Amino acid sequence: MSKDVSHVELAPRTTSYDFFGPPGALFVTLTVPAITYGLYFGCSETNGCTPNLSAIPDQIVASVTSPDWWASLWDTQAFLIYLAWYAYTVVAWLILPGDWVEGTTLRTGEKKSYKLNAFPTSLLALGLTVGTIYRFGPSSFTLLYEKWVGFVTASVLMATAQALYCYAFSFRKGKLLALGGNSGNIIYDVG
Repeated sequence: MSKDVSHVELAPRTTSYDFFGPPGALFVTLTVPAITYGLYFGCSETNGCTPNLSAIPDQIVASVTSPDWWASLWDTQAFLIYLAWYAYTVVAWLILPGDWVEGTTLRTGEKKSYKLNAFPTSLLALGLTVGTIYRFGPSSFTLLYEKWVGFVTASVLMATAQALYCYAFSFRKGKLLALGGNSGNIIYDVG
């Protein structure tokens, strides 16, 4: 960072909001997982997604007040598989070839470099998938369906942890904040 440019100039306070501000960010942050869980628990293979609308409030209250329902959201094996997939993407980024490209010019005048290797990573994942299906049969992938709610919970927890980590580290000295993410409101800035 240039010494003649102040931190205030590089990270100006956000004065206008998108998505209806903090209430909108909170709404999106809470409703996307809620709708995802609602579709999982509200739909079935026999009845489809035709819920009895008058029974929905009672079903929601019965679910969220039941410790068994909360326990059903967690699946340790799904969480570990999710972490393994995450580790695979990091290792693939490290070892697979890819072009290094410069990003856009930042407010500091510098450019960051990024490795683009999503296509080789996808091809390797496809190859591993085909090999697994060839060796163990298509039923080896039914665990994605069987543990779907566990994968949703794992992804919600990982996204929340990463958002809070990035938010906490954004306060370190010399960090360049996004123009729209420096409002001082944690709900808006993290959401």
